[in-house]
Amino acid sequence: MPTECSPGLFEFAPVEGRQVVASFDGGRITSDAGGLLLGGADRAIRLSKRFASCFIDTRMAELVEHSVGTMVTPAGVRRCARL
Repeated sequence: MPTECSPGLFEFAPVEGRQVVASFDGGRITSDAGGLLLGGADRAIRLSKRFASCFIDTRMAELVEHSVGTMVTPAGVRRCARL
Protein backbone atom coordinates (compact mmCIF):
# COMPACT_ATOMS: atom_id res chain seq x y z
CA MET A 1 0.00 0.00 0.00
CA PRO A 2 1.56 3.34 -1.00
CA THR A 3 1.93 6.00 1.64
CA GLU A 4 0.48 9.46 1.32
CA CYS A 5 3.40 11.85 1.73
CA SER A 6 2.95 15.57 1.92
CA PRO A 7 6.04 17.72 1.38
CA GLY A 8 4.28 20.66 3.06
CA LEU A 9 5.36 22.20 6.33
CA PHE A 10 3.75 21.69 9.71
CA GLU A 11 3.64 24.77 11.86
CA PHE A 12 3.47 24.80 15.64
CA ALA A 13 2.95 27.49 18.24
CA PRO A 14 6.05 29.64 18.79
CA VAL A 15 8.31 28.70 21.70
CA GLU A 16 9.95 31.56 23.55
CA GLY A 17 9.32 33.82 20.58
CA ARG A 18 10.92 31.45 18.06
CA GLN A 19 9.06 29.82 15.19
CA VAL A 20 8.80 26.01 15.34
CA VAL A 21 8.39 24.26 11.97
CA ALA A 22 8.55 20.60 10.94
CA SER A 23 9.22 19.71 7.34
CA PHE A 24 9.28 16.23 5.85
CA ASP A 25 11.06 17.00 2.61
CA GLY A 26 14.47 15.78 3.78
CA GLY A 27 14.77 13.00 1.23
CA ARG A 28 16.42 9.84 2.54
CA ILE A 29 17.02 10.24 6.24
CA THR A 30 17.49 7.83 9.12
CA SER A 31 14.68 6.80 11.41
CA ASP A 32 17.21 6.65 14.27
CA ALA A 33 17.34 10.44 14.50
CA GLY A 34 14.35 10.39 16.82
CA GLY A 35 16.29 8.17 19.18
CA LEU A 36 19.27 10.50 19.04
CA LEU A 37 17.05 13.48 19.77
CA LEU A 38 15.32 11.65 22.62
CA GLY A 39 18.67 10.63 24.12
CA GLY A 40 19.97 14.19 23.93
CA ALA A 41 16.82 15.58 25.49
CA ASP A 42 16.98 12.91 28.20
CA ARG A 43 20.54 13.88 29.10
CA ALA A 44 19.68 17.58 29.09
CA ILE A 45 16.74 17.41 31.50
CA ARG A 46 17.52 14.07 33.23
CA LEU A 47 14.03 12.80 32.41
CA SER A 48 14.91 9.10 32.75
CA LYS A 49 16.50 9.61 36.16
CA ARG A 50 13.54 11.62 37.38
CA PHE A 51 11.06 9.09 35.96
CA ALA A 52 12.96 6.13 37.49
CA SER A 53 12.76 7.77 40.91
CA CYS A 54 8.96 7.35 40.73
CA PHE A 55 9.33 3.56 41.05
CA ILE A 56 10.03 1.40 44.08
CA ASP A 57 12.01 -1.62 42.90
CA THR A 58 10.88 -4.62 44.94
CA ARG A 59 12.67 -7.19 42.79
CA MET A 60 15.23 -9.55 44.29
CA ALA A 61 18.50 -7.64 43.80
CA GLU A 62 20.55 -10.78 43.06
CA LEU A 63 18.26 -11.58 40.10
CA VAL A 64 18.14 -8.08 38.63
CA GLU A 65 19.87 -7.72 35.27
CA HIS A 66 18.79 -4.14 34.48
CA SER A 67 18.07 -1.43 37.04
CA VAL A 68 14.87 0.58 36.78
CA GLY A 69 17.01 3.59 35.89
CA THR A 70 18.54 1.69 32.97
CA MET A 71 15.21 0.31 31.75
CA VAL A 72 13.55 3.72 31.46
CA THR A 73 16.35 5.30 29.39
CA PRO A 74 15.75 5.39 25.63
CA ALA A 75 18.53 2.79 25.11
CA GLY A 76 17.14 0.65 27.93
CA VAL A 77 13.67 0.66 26.43
CA ARG A 78 15.11 -0.55 23.10
CA ARG A 79 17.20 -3.20 24.87
CA CYS A 80 14.27 -4.54 26.89
CA ALA A 81 11.98 -4.52 23.85
CA ARG A 82 14.30 -7.04 22.17
CA LEU A 83 14.08 -9.54 25.04
